Amino acid sequence: MLNNTEKYIEEFLSHLKYIKRRADSTIKEYRKILNSYKAYIDEMGINKIAFLKYLEDNSKLSKRTIRLRVVVIRSFLNYLYENQYIDGIQYWKDAYTESPNQVPKGLTEDQLEIIFKHISKNEYDKNFFGLLLKIGLRISEALNLKRENFIVHKNYAEIIVNGKGSKERILKISFDYAKNILSLTDTFIFDKLLKNKNVPTSRTMQRRFKKYVQISNEEIKKMNENGANINLINATPHALRHTCAKKLLNSGKNIEEVRYILGHTSIQTTGIYLRSEQHTSLLDEI
Repeated sequence: MLNNTEKYIEEFLSHLKYIKRRADSTIKEYRKILNSYKAYIDEMGINKIAFLKYLEDNSKLSKRTIRLRVVVIRSFLNYLYENQYIDGIQYWKDAYTESPNQVPKGLTEDQLEIIFKHISKNEYDKNFFGLLLKIGLRISEALNLKRENFIVHKNYAEIIVNGKGSKERILKISFDYAKNILSLTDTFIFDKLLKNKNVPTSRTMQRRFKKYVQISNEEIKKMNENGANINLINATPHALRHTCAKKLLNSGKNIEEVRYILGHTSIQTTGIYLRSEQHTSLLDEI
């Protein structure tokens, strides 16, 4: 027979799975963390003492791991509070979780404006690298897109992305963005590349991006000489995907939604971007 703590945990996980539609991998991770926290609750109760003792005992773990565990436990306690299973002061709300030092670096708005000013001179490159920035695709995923990967609806469109390990995900984009991409069949990825022996490779696109970085940095140096304060760009195309992840989190999307959008297998991977429902808004408009 389940005790109260076990009932709370099972109810919370059911809420995540069937109401919030969280992935099984997320539920598994949450269960593991909450079961470790359960021992403290069983001994001391659902109170501040148990929470602080848990934080103390986990303080030597990596910053990334601590951050994820605190987020999970805060979500659990918020659920209990909102459903009136517990009351009183919400002692867990202000728990500090330091960002890990190895958070991937994206590009600033100034850097993006400069580099895309140069990238946009080439229609193919503008749309290709735009897919990495606007919807967080990997280079290989963008290169493998075909016309049949797009499903156009009345007011929006969807892209079927074939990710790592042949795992498929469907991303929602605006109708206008899809229409713009699909109108570029002579210069973009689809029909032409199927007939063209010189199909770009990942290495090719990385080299192109490197040239844009060099050109942009020359411009940034001149701007800084005239009083600007913009860091030089030190990035690969993958930095555009990192930038997308940060934009998504800053827009209010939760970690599970961003995990799905980026095609990560585990929220542990997505957790490196962590700031803080289902994927509903149009990615390219964020």
